[in-house]
Amino acid sequence: MDIQSAQIQRSNPGGLVLARQAGLFVLFLAIGIAIFVFGSNYFSIFPTNRNLTYEGGLAGALLIACWLLRRQERLRPYADMAYLFFVAAFVFFITTLSAGPRDSILKALSLSASSSRGMAVAKLEEVVVTVVTILVLVRVYGISLRSLYLQRGNLKWGLILGLGVLVNFLSTALMFFAGRFSRPELLGDALVWGLVFSLANGFMEELWLRALFLRRLAPLIGAGGAILLTATWFALMHLGAVYFNPIAIPFFLANLLTFGLAWGYVMKKTDSLVGPSLMHAASDAFLFLATLANA
Repeated sequence: MDIQSAQIQRSNPGGLVLARQAGLFVLFLAIGIAIFVFGSNYFSIFPTNRNLTYEGGLAGALLIACWLLRRQERLRPYADMAYLFFVAAFVFFITTLSAGPRDSILKALSLSASSSRGMAVAKLEEVVVTVVTILVLVRVYGISLRSLYLQRGNLKWGLILGLGVLVNFLSTALMFFAGRFSRPELLGDALVWGLVFSLANGFMEELWLRALFLRRLAPLIGAGGAILLTATWFALMHLGAVYFNPIAIPFFLANLLTFGLAWGYVMKKTDSLVGPSLMHAASDAFLFLATLANA
């Protein structure tokens, strides 16, 4: 470092910190897009979607990056991030592999993938595979489950906020969509299995897209940056939402971004997954009922 650079660093340390955080934010955003958009198996927009070669290759590259970074102690925080990215990418790889068994389960139970019960059972299988994969891999690496917000935290406020939003969204959905079901039993099925689907998916996505990263991102890009980044990943992962007309997708992404910011803030403030998972389930339940009502 020359004398002039040293003088600039001493005179403006805050600016250098912000520049470093901004650079890391862009880098992590790009890696997240590679995983949650190009590596997603929820849609088929890009050739890399539902592509085992891409999913496995990306996960392998991130694991190698982790190994290389761990060889230098000062780069250990970045090695930890590379490992977490590997975990997130490996989830897509393993859930793509499990698509066949998932279909076999539905067939054995004589369930249609488009029925409320079928969607819920398929989601439960995905959640089990995803959550077990994440928990096993983080424990192998030595990461505590508490660091993933898998703890009580401020349970009272988590439940107050989470259940309050869940009841509000469910009652709103029923106000608008209950009359569109042709038979009461169809509404009952949609309500029961919609809750199963939503609670399972809310927990899974909050663990996978947010809790997995928030604590380790904060020292690198700041707490606000971590919340914004995970919210952005969460929104972009729904880029190919098949239950919307394409013209509605930009509005849906804006909706998800604001939700993601709120849920990340609640996760940090309550120090637990409980509140954000219930709030996430609320929005999923609304969409579940709305989708089936319009089917």
